[in-house]
Amino acid sequence: MNNYDFDKIGEELKRLRTEHSYTQEQVAEDLGCTISFVSNIENNRAKLNLRVLTYYAKLCNVTVDSILNAGDDKKEMQNISSAIDTEALNILHQFSIDEQKKVIKILKYIKTLSNDTA
Repeated sequence: MNNYDFDKIGEELKRLRTEHSYTQEQVAEDLGCTISFVSNIENNRAKLNLRVLTYYAKLCNVTVDSILNAGDDKKEMQNISSAIDTEALNILHQFSIDEQKKVIKILKYIKTLSNDTA
C-alpha cells in the first residue's frame, strides 16, 4: 500500500490550478462546493476524495497518479529512467544484431571517456 504525502498532494493541486489560471472560486463552482473547502483540500485541512482528485486531473490534463505521487522525486526519477531505458531499447532493436553489437561497443567506449574526465 502506498503512503501518500497529502501535504505535497495539496500543494500539487494548488500548483496545477494556478498554473492553469483557475481560481478557487471557479473550482468550487464546478465542484458544487465552497471556496473554503477547495482551500482546505489544497492545504490538507480536509480529506481529499476521488471526485475532487479526478476533477483536478481532468481540469489540468494530468494523470491521477502524477498528482498522488507529487513530491516523490525518487519515483519520478525511476519513471524517467525507465522511459529512457525503453526508448533506448526500442531504438537498439531497430538495428541488426551486428549493428547492435557495434552500438554497444561505441557506448562502452563513450562511457570510458566520461569516466576518464570525471
